[in-house]
Amino acid sequence: MNSLRLRIASTFTRLVIKPWVRRSSDPEVMRKSFETHAKRMHIHPAFADYRTGNVGDVPVLWVRCGAVKSDDVLLYIHGGGFIVGSPDTHKHMVAYLAQELGIEAVMPRYRLAPEHPFPAGFDDVVATYRGLLARGLRADQIVVAGDSAGGALMLALLAYLSDAGMDTPQSAVAISPVVDIAASFDSMKTNASSDVLLIAERFDELGGMYMGDEDRSQPYASPFKAAFERCPPILFHCSDREVLRDDTLEMQRKLVTLGHDVLVRSWPNAFHVFHIMRGHFPEARAALDDIIVFVKAQRSQGGS
Repeated sequence: MNSLRLRIASTFTRLVIKPWVRRSSDPEVMRKSFETHAKRMHIHPAFADYRTGNVGDVPVLWVRCGAVKSDDVLLYIHGGGFIVGSPDTHKHMVAYLAQELGIEAVMPRYRLAPEHPFPAGFDDVVATYRGLLARGLRADQIVVAGDSAGGALMLALLAYLSDAGMDTPQSAVAISPVVDIAASFDSMKTNASSDVLLIAERFDELGGMYMGDEDRSQPYASPFKAAFERCPPILFHCSDREVLRDDTLEMQRKLVTLGHDVLVRSWPNAFHVFHIMRGHFPEARAALDDIIVFVKAQRSQGGS
């Protein structure tokens, strides 16, 4: 059974946040609200350190917490439906991952739609990855991760690296990624009422804001359409009640069919990217700890 704190948070999300998401339409208002919520609610681990910079001509936020014991780097791509969110809304969660992994993390401040539609954000993510390589990092020293829209951008990056014949990262983590901009999988309908946060009927609108007149089936927009001839080991997290559940499960089936190493953790009765509430209920920390165990195992196998 879920903790009382998670059940309270889910109820609050359903009764307060979901109606706000349903009626909100101005991206700038939504961004300011998300940033304000992050400042008020998110709990930062002790000794978290954040500094701005540039990698590959993309503005980034460098994140560390405590001792850095390895030259490996976590490239984390924040979510927010391609239109909201920033490194600042997710840095507390990434600081915890960096702390427990003993590495530094970098978060690109990629351009957001609708002002900067596809492929602007994707181009920024690719440029950041290439910028890390230009700094002397090897691909096997990089862990890539992302949530929701950031998970989509992370998977698109992996597809790009495969297509380009470039070395793939050490490992990858996708938290409830969007893999099909057309929102065609069954859970978009079957979980529409059980999802306490996301609004199924607004995904077409969101896709329009992100893609404009571009084809939504492009593989770097909808990674489910990509070839993925090569792919690092991937850990997926999702909730069994969210509308994006099948984005994870269908992506898993495809990658396993292609012979890739994929692990999925489905969290019962949790909401979309509940990890971001680290410090408020135990399931959020448990999920982040699961990511840490996975990444450490991959680093150990790779000799890092």
